[in-house]
Amino acid sequence: MLEDTFANRLRKALNYNNMRPIDLVNKTNISKTQISNYLNGNYKAKQDKLYIIAKTLNVSEAWLMGYDVDMDRDWLSDDEENISNINIDNARYIETTTKTVKIPLLGKVPAGVPIEAVEEILGYEEIPASMLNGGENYFALKVDGDSMFPDYKTGDIIIIKQQPDCNSGDDCIVMVNGDDATFKRVIKQEKSIILKPLNNQYEPYVFSEYDIMTKPVKIIGIAIEVRRKLRH
Repeated sequence: MLEDTFANRLRKALNYNNMRPIDLVNKTNISKTQISNYLNGNYKAKQDKLYIIAKTLNVSEAWLMGYDVDMDRDWLSDDEENISNINIDNARYIETTTKTVKIPLLGKVPAGVPIEAVEEILGYEEIPASMLNGGENYFALKVDGDSMFPDYKTGDIIIIKQQPDCNSGDDCIVMVNGDDATFKRVIKQEKSIILKPLNNQYEPYVFSEYDIMTKPVKIIGIAIEVRRKLRH
């Protein structure tokens, strides 16, 4: 549950680090106008910028979003045996045993026309703790839409390995225009990429090399697992 606003937490983090808004602009390359809008409460930072700001200010993303969690960015130690909370990049992890951790279910991503990525933490999914040994980051997202049917259905939970690139044919979360997230199969060509729906009723999105750089089109992570509840 949220206990504070993003704007208030951002101001607190700046004060804690003895930084001015212009310092944050210079360190993150986020525009002065955007930082001002964040501080005035006009907008909340989207996932990619939230990560950059939180890392720069050395605070947890969940805390910065206003949740009742620790402020510090803590890392899981190899010898940790008790239940603990840890923050790795833009996901909040909760160690439940020595063998599993919970990763945040950040929100719905439509498997259809791209819409704004929802950043609220809806719940948690468990993964083996060993998956974090290589320093990889994971989060979970819920499918909403039928453009990736039949492989993925509305309500499915997909486990995402966060990474900025993929192989051709991977099913990925892709950010378009900096703010919009979509779940599609990525087909790489020599100077373009195609975001391909699996449902033939939907048309693919084709982005040229220029589009990729200017919109931009950015890989957020790849799907490594789908979880589905049986329906009767």
